[in-house]
Amino acid sequence: MNAQIRKRFKAGSNNDTNPDQNICTLAVARWAGVQNNVRYLHTYDDLKRALRSRFSVRSVKSALGKAKTVGAARKEIANLFSERDDLVGVYISVPGHAMLIGPDGKTIIDTAPRTRDRRRILHATGIYWK
Repeated sequence: MNAQIRKRFKAGSNNDTNPDQNICTLAVARWAGVQNNVRYLHTYDDLKRALRSRFSVRSVKSALGKAKTVGAARKEIANLFSERDDLVGVYISVPGHAMLIGPDGKTIIDTAPRTRDRRRILHATGIYWK
């Protein structure tokens, strides 16, 4: 990644302790036990790179169909993945935030929870055991 872009990510980081990692992405990485596998944890690609050291990672956004918001996606995730034993969770990226939802559609990690979650989904990625 371009050094200028990385510099902007560090300047806008919400983590005062380590500006190389955003708090929400770091929380997901800590839960998965991969927080030390990469230096940067700002973007979707940074977290994917860290997760791939321990898990298989595949996009599931198209499987969610017309579910454009996190609230709608929870129901679809529960319908699609509740019977799967290899799915650890679904990493969802929304503008400026990241979260992890379990195969049952319930929140595992969300550092900015909402009662009615209408945030638009940018990325939805299934995290599977290798």
